[in-house]
Amino acid sequence: MILVNGDSFTAGEESPIAWPSLISGTQNMATPGASNDHIVMTTVQYVENYPVDYAIIAWTSPNRINISGKHLTPTSQKKYGNIVDMVFSNWDTTWANTKFMCQVELLHGYLDSKQIPHVFVKSFEVGVVGIRDYWLGHENDGMVEWMGDCPKGPGGHPLELGHQRIAERINEHIRNLGWLS
Repeated sequence: MILVNGDSFTAGEESPIAWPSLISGTQNMATPGASNDHIVMTTVQYVENYPVDYAIIAWTSPNRINISGKHLTPTSQKKYGNIVDMVFSNWDTTWANTKFMCQVELLHGYLDSKQIPHVFVKSFEVGVVGIRDYWLGHENDGMVEWMGDCPKGPGGHPLELGHQRIAERINEHIRNLGWLS
């Protein structure tokens, strides 16, 4: 079984299908609006409780934080109100990017310790520094670039064609890794 976790791009918000459903043998745990904190926590919880053969983690913006179950971003004022202004009034993007790289290394080390082969991808807004062999893509190459100029939903999420393009890219990579026959 391939565990997949991420945010709205991976959950399939605004689309009748999500790219993980186009990859054989996946269990999609993605949550719209999820922060990287949430992605790390729910991935570890799942692995501790269920057998996982492989994992695909789709990281989101470092400028997203989980507070009391709310997934806040600097632009979520309309949804959550003044708490957004309070949280992001002194937001430090450098700190957020450093924290993100720590989360990446933490989850990579954890999955390695469990002997679970894994691939990390980026949804958007992720400036990855020092990409290693467990990354598919690079700083300027992730889901947004893979879906290209295809139509997007009102919230900017991939629609069916975008999910198909993302799945094709990931399927090719994991087939080359020997995950799929």
